[in-house]
Amino acid sequence: MRHRSSAAACALFASLALTLTACSVDDTPNDKGKSKEAAPTPTLALEPKDDALAAQVPAEFKKKTLVMGVSEYAPYVTIGSDGKITGLVPDLARQLASQLDIKIKLVRTPFDAVIPGLKSGRIDLSAPSGDFIERQKQVDFADFAQSQVTVMVNKESGFRPESGIGLCGHKVGIEKGAGTENVLEGLTKRCAAKGKKAVSPQAYAELAAASLALRSKRIDAVVAPSASNTTVSENAGDTFETLELKDMLTLPAATAIYGIQAKKGTGLAPVIVKGLREMQESGTYAKLFGGWEMPLSTITRSQMLFNGSKQSQSK
Repeated sequence: MRHRSSAAACALFASLALTLTACSVDDTPNDKGKSKEAAPTPTLALEPKDDALAAQVPAEFKKKTLVMGVSEYAPYVTIGSDGKITGLVPDLARQLASQLDIKIKLVRTPFDAVIPGLKSGRIDLSAPSGDFIERQKQVDFADFAQSQVTVMVNKESGFRPESGIGLCGHKVGIEKGAGTENVLEGLTKRCAAKGKKAVSPQAYAELAAASLALRSKRIDAVVAPSASNTTVSENAGDTFETLELKDMLTLPAATAIYGIQAKKGTGLAPVIVKGLREMQESGTYAKLFGGWEMPLSTITRSQMLFNGSKQSQSK
């Protein structure tokens, strides 16, 4: 996903009060200038244990603490300077743990290490991640949210593209291993068709490092889901601006259904889908997304599916 940032870079990032993310244009915070990292976790009563659902959890997961790998991706996941992990995903994990009578421990995991970690058994779950048919061959998904790509620029640089083609020939930061790699590949093909220079993708291990590079003008833009870019923009004062370039939404992987990933074939993801649907019916699901100011990233009950996406990363 990205370029591993140094401790100094992380400290600088924290001092700038920026939060990172990766996902969806409709998630713009309402309180401008209010830091997501500083915001209190929305207080919700835990879902009560559902005996019928808990009985469906595969035996191997009832006997241990499940490890959920997460990476910086606010407001889904924010990792504080003290290592504390907050955000919608940790809150959702707590609800699932209560509902399914399981234990879940969150562990910081680079995005490009998630699928190898699930396949090897080093981690048991991860979220969020775009549900694409290519990934379904390697892991299982319990679909729970949606997103679309945006472009963040530094206002001081004077660079403000009016369309995706405006990124041709520019250095663009992305998260290593994320679907935005496919977005830029598709955009580069459009650049070539127009006789323009290719986009120069700069992959970072975490979006925080990409934001730092944008601030220092080492890159010209950051392409990431809107939940990430809008949160960073809102918390960076008047430094950044997040743009929604409509022509980019037709590129491969520019929009996505997000899922909770689990090791393939274990039977855990289908149970999580049932749990998510139950939360949707109880109102907990809407309250979680509303509490994190992401109401437009929700999906309907009928979209909460096991490996439900038919979308390809490359088409």
